[in-house]
Amino acid sequence: MGQLEFMEGMQRFRLLQIRNGSVASAIRNGSPCHQDDDSHDSKRMIYSGPELPEDIWCHIHSLMLLRDAARAACVSRAFFRSWRSHPHLMFDILNIGCPGIGRGFTSRVDPILKNHSGNGLKTLKLDFTDSYDANASSCIDSWLRIVITAGIEELSLKMFSRKGEYNFPCLLLSDESESSIRYLRLVNCTFHPTVRLGRLRSLTTLHLCDVRITGDELGCLLSSCIVLQRLELRKCSEITCLKLPFLLQQLSCLQVSECRHLRMIKNEAPSVSSFLFRGGKLKLLLGESLQLKNLNIDCSHSIIYYARKELPSSAPNLESLTIYSTYEKLTTTMAPSKFLHLKYMRISLCCTYDYLSLVSFLDAAPSLETFILKVLIPPERVECQSIFGDTSPFRRVPGYRHGKLKRVNIARFYSAKSLVELACHILENATSLECLTLESTAGHYRCGLTGSAKCYPMSNHKEIPKAILAIRTYIEGIAPPTVDLNVVKPCDRCYVI
Repeated sequence: MGQLEFMEGMQRFRLLQIRNGSVASAIRNGSPCHQDDDSHDSKRMIYSGPELPEDIWCHIHSLMLLRDAARAACVSRAFFRSWRSHPHLMFDILNIGCPGIGRGFTSRVDPILKNHSGNGLKTLKLDFTDSYDANASSCIDSWLRIVITAGIEELSLKMFSRKGEYNFPCLLLSDESESSIRYLRLVNCTFHPTVRLGRLRSLTTLHLCDVRITGDELGCLLSSCIVLQRLELRKCSEITCLKLPFLLQQLSCLQVSECRHLRMIKNEAPSVSSFLFRGGKLKLLLGESLQLKNLNIDCSHSIIYYARKELPSSAPNLESLTIYSTYEKLTTTMAPSKFLHLKYMRISLCCTYDYLSLVSFLDAAPSLETFILKVLIPPERVECQSIFGDTSPFRRVPGYRHGKLKRVNIARFYSAKSLVELACHILENATSLECLTLESTAGHYRCGLTGSAKCYPMSNHKEIPKAILAIRTYIEGIAPPTVDLNVVKPCDRCYVI
């Protein structure tokens, strides 16, 4: 059958959808309706569709959103046949249409899953936001038993609710012959795996958010995931120590954030190439992370000092480093260790600091091409650091050349003496520098860029005139003609400088 005939058939199908506004009741009633052509008490029309092979109809059906797939099954015999083997089942308030009613949600999902043949089922996503209660637990257990037995590949459970807490049935994962799950995401539930857990031979992605699980229980789980490639942990407050064993040979991406009681991360997985951490003070033992290329650390305690002292030896092949620090007790010092492959570095600071000491980082990264510094110091701490009130000699750090550095951006630039010294050092020693951008603003939320009629309020607007004066007095005059010095000021319409 030609493409034109197929498109005409689909147009007729859409017209039937428009004429029959009640087809949405299919999913509201738990399963799609189906009426024969000779039904006398229904005006519903059945469209058999163009003559296509069954597998093509199934493929077309699988590409539809769940609600559209249910509607299509109401008006098409071909889609009705494929409904019971629909590969992607995603249930949430948007699809089911019963916010805040736990039993209503459960009663509508239950017949759909129990009538599914299990053939070809690949994805199940359950979003019980404001719909879960303790009475739904047994139903969910039975649903999971159905889909895991059917060979599900992607399983996602989201259980935000104040009416109860769901305990994930780990015994369902104890049968190694049924370990087809490749992606597992659990949100806001309890998960207590034990040594009885079967080997999850297919699991490549594990995402736990706000899950009650201890470090030892997580260790039992990880020891069963020998092909795991991606691990994400967020708000798992019962974990105090995270140990990644050597047997996780394929683990390449690790993200850990907001696990408030976490005190130590010990990594022995040899292939981790990307690591993101956001949280409080902890002991970070990376081992010999020779494959680590991208590191993003958002930590509240002396992470800059740690990064300069420890990372060159523990992660010598870093290519991208992002650091966010709210407290630094010590400044960075010169050291012989190097980041030989580091090309991108971004540092955000929320505390007073000797910015010139960051030259140690620039010196340690001979391949560095892009350096971004974001200064987030509170306005009340700015005045005491201003270059205009400091009579001490202007410092320079001689003997250093940053031959590969091309792009430098300092956001929230202000008149701190050490910040001016750093900018001057870069202009004088970065021989390949192409662009130096000094932003006196926050670097975002400008009028016209976000659709807003006015720039986002700035807490440091009183400091901006001093920042501009410092740039004109100390920096503009030494900028080489080959360097594009870009000074970003507040817009004239919203702020008068």
